[in-house]
Amino acid sequence: MNSARTRLAITELTATLTTDFDVPTLLHSIAVHARDCFDAVSAVVILCDPRQPAGMQIVAESLRDGGSADPRLHITGPGLSSARDGAVTMIADLAAGRDTTWPQYRRQALAAGLRSVRAFPVVALRMPLGSVVVHLDEPWGAARPNDFGQLLADLTAIAASTGRVEGRRASTGETVEAVLHGTAVIAAAVGVLAEYFDLDIAVAARQRLVKLARAYDVTPTAHAQAICEAQDASPWDPGATGILHGPPELAPPRHINS
Repeated sequence: MNSARTRLAITELTATLTTDFDVPTLLHSIAVHARDCFDAVSAVVILCDPRQPAGMQIVAESLRDGGSADPRLHITGPGLSSARDGAVTMIADLAAGRDTTWPQYRRQALAAGLRSVRAFPVVALRMPLGSVVVHLDEPWGAARPNDFGQLLADLTAIAASTGRVEGRRASTGETVEAVLHGTAVIAAAVGVLAEYFDLDIAVAARQRLVKLARAYDVTPTAHAQAICEAQDASPWDPGATGILHGPPELAPPRHINS
């Protein structure tokens, strides 16, 4: 692993935590840094969601080259075990050893070209909330230390238990509920932007959402909500509301003699 890259990642994430940050956007950044720094095929953040059949929901993900992955690989097997038990769960090499734990997960992971996995628990106030799940296409080896992955999971826990400065939530459970909702809203808005501007849904559309939110001086979740409302109000042309574009430029100030 590149130590300079991991230091920059930690610096960026901890600096974000000192601001009025947007939780779903921060969790996406955590997934991106996990994938980049571990040179992984994929990295996802999953949170416990009793409304889902598997009890887990992917709230942030970063995939190599914007590819796709079977979500069952993240919310079953090691990822699920880590999220429920609050402990690091690992398989150093899926193709080696006689361990028969999670047989169905192992078959699916090997079929997808994966070789190893680490799941780092997200725990706040001794309550397991989820995990950060990282998959590689090679054996894990000794060059990828667990401490960086656990640090990312701990930052996830801090984000979930702290929330935003404005209107801090009374409990971690309420914050998790808000993150689950915000993730769904952002995903819907990214889909609207991707279709409207014919963008890559994994990267370009999300970047456009973040830039629009900055231009309007709101959080990405808040602007995503506005985009979804625009889609509901004008499904044939959500851009007609103007919310899919940047705010109009302010008129220049009038001259003192005018």
